[in-house]
This record gives sequence, C-alpha cells and structure tokens, in this order.
Amino acid sequence: MSEGDKPLYPFHLIDEGEDLPWGHVSYKLADLGFKDSMIESGWLGGNTLSELIGTYFERVVGDNSFEFYGTQFPVMLKVIEAKAFQPLQVNVADDVAQQRYDSFGKTALWYVEETRQDARIALGFNKDVPAEEFYRRCKDGTVQEVLNIFTPRKGDAFLIKPGTVFAAGPGLKILEIAESSEMTFQLAELFHQHQVDASELMLDEAFDLIDFKKYCPAALRNPLHEVPKQSPYTKAISSCDEFSVSRIGLQNLLHVSVEDAVGFTVYYCLSGKASVQVPKAGSEPVRAGTMPLPENLDRYELREGQILLMPAEVTDFYLVPAEDGTDLLEIVVDNRKVRDSYTNENVEPSSFGDVRRDDSTDDNAPDPHVGYWN
Repeated sequence: MSEGDKPLYPFHLIDEGEDLPWGHVSYKLADLGFKDSMIESGWLGGNTLSELIGTYFERVVGDNSFEFYGTQFPVMLKVIEAKAFQPLQVNVADDVAQQRYDSFGKTALWYVEETRQDARIALGFNKDVPAEEFYRRCKDGTVQEVLNIFTPRKGDAFLIKPGTVFAAGPGLKILEIAESSEMTFQLAELFHQHQVDASELMLDEAFDLIDFKKYCPAALRNPLHEVPKQSPYTKAISSCDEFSVSRIGLQNLLHVSVEDAVGFTVYYCLSGKASVQVPKAGSEPVRAGTMPLPENLDRYELREGQILLMPAEVTDFYLVPAEDGTDLLEIVVDNRKVRDSYTNENVEPSSFGDVRRDDSTDDNAPDPHVGYWN
C-alpha cells in the first residue's frame, strides 16, 4: 500500500505560542502562512497542516469545504491569555477582504475558558457614536468611555462579526474559533497602556469598516450554565455561515457514525480527558449502536486544552470519556455559499475562487491569509 492509499486518521497538532505585550497567544490549529500547525504523530507526523491539505485536500476537509476554500484550511483555533487589555480591534468582512487584500475576512467566536472576578472584555459601543467622536477619542485616549466593558462568565460565548470593535482584558483565557485569517486591524490603545507601537495601529485604514451603532452584547446560548437533561448531551452554541460550534457533555460514550460525510470535525477538550476510538485499517466499519466496544479500535487521547482534527474520511468512531466532567467543543464547517452582489442571493462559490490559495500562482503574489496589516 502506497502512502497515498493509506487511510487518514485523527490528527494531534503541535501548539505554536507567541508572547505579546498584553499577554500570550497559543495557536492550536492554524494554516496562516506565518503560523502553520504541525502534525504531531502517525505516518504523517512532521508534516504541516498546509502540506496535508495541499496533498489530501478533499480527504481531509470534504468536498463542500474544498469548493469554497480550495487548499486553504477553513478554520483557526487559538487560545488568548490576556494579562492586560489588548488594543481595540475590528475584523474585516469577506467581501471587503477579497476586494482590497485578496484574502478571506474574519468572523470569530470567543469562548471564555477562564475568568477572574475582575476580568473584563470590551465589545461594541454603548451608544451610537459619531465617526468624528470615535476618531477623536482614539487619539486622545478616552475611547473606552464609549465601549461596552463588562465581566463575562466562564463558559460565555460571543460571536464577533466584522465591523464590531472588541478587545480582551486582563484575567481572561479565551478560545478563539475563527475563519482561517488574521484579517484584524488594531485601532487604538485602551486605558493608556501603550502596549503596541503607534505604527502598528491602523485606525485610518480601517475607519470605514467600523459599525458605529450602539451594540448590546449578549452571550450566546450557554450550556455551561444549564443543568444537563441527558448524558451525554450536546448543545449548540453558535451556527453561522463560517462554522458551527456545539458543546458536548461527555459523561458516557458517544458513537459518531456519518454515512454521507460532507466535511471534517474538530474537537477541543475544555475539561477532563477522553479518547477518540477509530476502527483499525482494514477492519469492518463500526455499526451504529454497537455494544460493547469492539476490540479492533485505535485510540487517540484528548486531554484538556488539546484538539483532534477528524478528517472527513473518518466517518465512524467513538468518543469515550476517561474522567468525570469531560466537556468537548465540536467545530464543523457547513456547505458555504457566497452572496451574489447582483441578485443579493446566496450562490455556489465558483465566483469566489480567486480568493482561494493556488500554489501555482506567482511566487511574489501576496499570500491571501497572511495578516501583514495586523
């Protein structure tokens, strides 16, 4: 059997961290050019995520994702640990990112993993803000006065759409799930912290991207604050065009059997410990409801803070808790469509193909997902 014929398997990826003036970021899953996750083990160990997608694309991400993203992996996961306030930021929409920067934009979900009692987050404006007032406040250091700044709870989740200003504050550990892009502009320092050089602030370039209307932040439906009614249980947190996120309370084993797989799945362990158990190569597929567990299974451990990337090719497996209180986040990407500017309807992504990474293009062309502007 050649390597090209070998079955794919769940991938552990090696974290790549970066210290910043306001805290630390750990990239758990990234295909960003300047950050490219490496597979930890198995026969593909040592290869990067971009190399994996470049060779096995549809087998990893599925046909639907490939139609939109090409050989760009669709999502990014990183953990943000803030010791001080980040600069105020804004994400760019897909259409603007395509037109101006030949890139994907960025929609993000922030899931609050840990929070101190005095932790704070900034999200949107507390009133309608005239553009000229916002500009002045960014320059004179009073912009925090027009922001929603509050203390979130552990387990809160916030969908940050392009145009909404935001920043994580001290005492927060946040999991960010986002489009595979760092198309984010830093606008202003908060509370006179001067955590970044003024040359890194891009207020003028990003000014027309900002939504200046009053924003009422509300956590998405939060299963962590609910009493589970069954075991195991799954609760949807968010579903948007870019990705869907659910939380699984894994108190008993869960059999996942997908007859018509359309894409990959990413599991992130919030707490506890679990294993993902997959039929060995050449064995019979697992039948739905099979009990007890068959012996012909390969085990892949999943500990707190780790991820497993389940390629689209793996369609039958068990999620098995190894400790009480095991909770997972499940991230999937549905069949994406694009908005036709003429008909204002969602259509198949054929016309969006010029944004997808194509390794055969000019070597000097800008990488469509590297945030030189960030």
